[in-house]
Amino acid sequence: MKIPKLLISLFLCFFFISQSAYSQLQLNGSVDLELSAGGEESRFITNGISREFEAPNLAVTQLNAFLFAPISNEIFFESRIQLDTWGSGKLNPPRISLASITWDNPDNSYIIKAGRFISPFGFYTKRQLSTDRVFVQHPLGYSYFTNISDIRGYWPEAGNNTNAEYEEGDVGLPTIYFAGYVTGIGTQIELRKDKLFLDAALTNGTPVTIRDRSTLPNLALTSRLFYRPYVFWEQGISMSFGNFMHGDDLNNSVREEESFQKYYQLLLGTDAKIAFTYFEIIGEVIYSKWKTTGFIFNQFNESCDGNLCDYNLSNISGNIDFKYEPPSLTGSYIALRAEHLLFFDADDPDPETNNSFNWDEDVSRLTAVFGYKFAPNLLLKASFSDQGDFDLSEYAFRIQLSSFF
Repeated sequence: MKIPKLLISLFLCFFFISQSAYSQLQLNGSVDLELSAGGEESRFITNGISREFEAPNLAVTQLNAFLFAPISNEIFFESRIQLDTWGSGKLNPPRISLASITWDNPDNSYIIKAGRFISPFGFYTKRQLSTDRVFVQHPLGYSYFTNISDIRGYWPEAGNNTNAEYEEGDVGLPTIYFAGYVTGIGTQIELRKDKLFLDAALTNGTPVTIRDRSTLPNLALTSRLFYRPYVFWEQGISMSFGNFMHGDDLNNSVREEESFQKYYQLLLGTDAKIAFTYFEIIGEVIYSKWKTTGFIFNQFNESCDGNLCDYNLSNISGNIDFKYEPPSLTGSYIALRAEHLLFFDADDPDPETNNSFNWDEDVSRLTAVFGYKFAPNLLLKASFSDQGDFDLSEYAFRIQLSSFF
């Protein structure tokens, strides 16, 4: 993925501006070291383990450099330069995954930010760093690739129905991009002091997109309303609606006749966190609906009166996480996650058939993890998960050491 020139310019501009306040400049970093192994049917797009590294493999999986630069008492710039093994199992070239400027006046009940920042949608987008996460991997709704492509639309050869790995090209999209970054303008408003908050953003695409810039004039509105009635309980409701398709040489000929702007993704979600004594319970349900075109038998489906056929596809994902911190071993925890990704049958848009069909395969996953925090910014996690038929063909084992400095 190329780093957009706009983000580079934004980063350099505010970096040099911040030199006038260099004494307040904050530079931090993080590193993840991981030993991993997977079952014989492992793939990055399903269980996060690339086929090339099914056998035990020790690697640095992520390196981060963070910059926080105050411009004034109310304005600051922050950025994240990231190297990771996302999609390939090998360290990719560095990219600027976050670069935003924020206006935060302590006298106001709101903040405003612009650039590339964390998406408001959902619970797990806020836990970007591994030191902030209980589990190693994000839930299925964030990490499992489906038969939806942002240049082909519905594509049966994408996602879990192909043997391809991510780096080999278009393999579909997860329901939500688990890296959780969007480009646009956003705000957070405190509607009720310390109780009720609203995060909202106008961006260049819905949270499904993995691209840092849009090749079409896409637009999406994304928000999350969350309520903290008590110190031990947080409840969130999320929504997103907007365009997600992108222009490409592959779809250039059909885009001349049909506008891709009519295709959209609707996301609705709810999440809850309850924490008391040594226990924490987190649950989240996410519903997604796409209106999109279809790429069938290696070509766009134009059998609907000579026009592109429109597919209405939907799925729902849910997970529940249990965490327990043994009082006898300070700094340690045990956690379990149960989750399921369900794909609803769709109606065939071809007027000659008009039959319902299963557009992707359901999947369940169980995960267990043991964690131990040696220091506030040093966390060791041992994780084991299995999914599908639970015959260990898609298991994923990870021992991860994460440090923030």
